[in-house]
Amino acid sequence: MASEEDPAAPRRRGDLRALAGTAGPLAAVVAAVVLLVVAGVLIVRGEAEAAVIVLAGVLALLAAAVALGVAEWRRLRADVRRVRSIAGQSTERVTILSHEIRTPLSLIKGASDLLIEQSPGPLNAQQLRFAETISSNSEHLVQLAEDLLTQARIEAGMFELHLTHTDLRALARRTIEELRALHSAISIDLDVPGAPPHAWVDAGLIRQAITNLVNNAVKASPDASSVLVRVVDAGDGGATISVSDNGTGMTDMERRRLFERFASGHPLRDGTGLGLVITRQIARLHGGDLYVDTVAGRGTTIILAIPPTDEAP
Repeated sequence: MASEEDPAAPRRRGDLRALAGTAGPLAAVVAAVVLLVVAGVLIVRGEAEAAVIVLAGVLALLAAAVALGVAEWRRLRADVRRVRSIAGQSTERVTILSHEIRTPLSLIKGASDLLIEQSPGPLNAQQLRFAETISSNSEHLVQLAEDLLTQARIEAGMFELHLTHTDLRALARRTIEELRALHSAISIDLDVPGAPPHAWVDAGLIRQAITNLVNNAVKASPDASSVLVRVVDAGDGGATISVSDNGTGMTDMERRRLFERFASGHPLRDGTGLGLVITRQIARLHGGDLYVDTVAGRGTTIILAIPPTDEAP
């Protein structure tokens, strides 16, 4: 004769589902495992009816755990979509702002360069100095807008590397030629011992990193007479790019603050500190990192390490 189910069993199963909903899916699974052990003991003892009731509770807990897991997964997906939407909107605003800033600045720089070349007519010494000031500060603001745009894209997780097999010596040479025109008062030299190193990198980002490192060396050490950019083949497709100056170096406190936003190594000098923060992020996007070797009174060397790789990731 079939046994009748305990009238209170459905209510108990409902209580178990409510408990699972309060504790969460993981706790529900743990409780179900415990009840399975209890059901096994009851079966061994010959208490079949009690074991059936316990197994019904196990099923209720597992069903609740599955339902809670699905609900949690959907909630997390919705949260991810919302965060991505917010990040995308923020990046879009920064992109628009950067574009709106760069366009007039490029026009201002172009006009000031024409004045420096004295194409419209001769300038006296004071006028030429003013035009050079306009040109150099316009270039600085264009670079700042580019740094802000890169920073926003990286932080939003919307930045994709465009890797190409790049001749790092040629890339460094082109970048330094541009920087020499900008920093005509200081010697910027390039040293590439041995064969030209090649690596799978995003050439645009590595160019930006070299620019940031040289600009930082010039701004942070106004007493320096020269900046040396050294590109070394590390083997297996890896390389190091170091930028050294013979300026005043940094104290321990200045070095600790070096990678803080809006805190350049020398707080009383020009610079937002963004350049080095972004350069380290560029290095890490490539799987490498940024290293600092400095001695107060003897200058600073910052090394961008690109790890070895045989082929494009």
